[in-house]
Amino acid sequence: MTGGRASFVIFLLILGLPVVALNFGGLNVGGWISEQTAQYIPEAPDPVVPEAETAIEDPFQWLNERPELRDTFIPNEMTGTRYVQIEKILSPEELLLAGEQAPDAAFLELYAAARAPSQLIPYCSEIVATIGTSCDVIYSQARENREGKWVMDGRLAFIPAAALGDPSSVENGQLINARATLPYSGDLRPPNDTETRAVMLAQAQSVCDTLRDQLGNCVLTRVSFGVHELWITDLEALPAGTNPQRVEASAEYSVYADPMLLDANSLAALVSEIVNPE
Repeated sequence: MTGGRASFVIFLLILGLPVVALNFGGLNVGGWISEQTAQYIPEAPDPVVPEAETAIEDPFQWLNERPELRDTFIPNEMTGTRYVQIEKILSPEELLLAGEQAPDAAFLELYAAARAPSQLIPYCSEIVATIGTSCDVIYSQARENREGKWVMDGRLAFIPAAALGDPSSVENGQLINARATLPYSGDLRPPNDTETRAVMLAQAQSVCDTLRDQLGNCVLTRVSFGVHELWITDLEALPAGTNPQRVEASAEYSVYADPMLLDANSLAALVSEIVNPE
């Protein structure tokens, strides 16, 4: 571009007039300006790609590779392997909400089954107060007993609050299980109430803690509460106000051990010794 043409373009820029589409003497002035200014515009730097973050090792990877152990020993998930089995007995009147009409007899069993989860979930508060950090109903059903009452039966899974030990250090190990009925004093089973069940849950966990201290690991995999109602003739011989519902509890324990060092019989004997010390 000649000096005169350049001066004219500069003059247009000073006046603020558009020059992009201007053709001056056969010359595309806009294109010329773009070429001239492009050499003074720095190129954009290449985007900075962050370095790949260091992979965080999964502390439970060894469990993921051992599915037969995972449901028992995974410490931060609920599984169907660890649960508290609950029974709750209700009269037909207790099954209904206040002011609610009873459904047709043909649908009563379905009605009771639908109500079971809401009847059982309050027991989670006892589990969280003793052996677990969280809890939920994973199974429930309802059946009518011989007295015409409804028995709610359910499983409440929980995340263990207690340490489970370190089964990863065991070589050639196998899961070994043992079950025990928790003891009670007197001829009459304990009353089926919150305080009694909480004591039994804590007692069951205490046995597992002792096993873990001795064997290196232990999981309280199940606590079962069986509810029994006293007959009217039994109640007549007892003080007024005696709770007619009595409870019996059993607990199941799982240990990962070398079967050459510990088998089911020896674990059962050890559990019995801890539960019923002489």
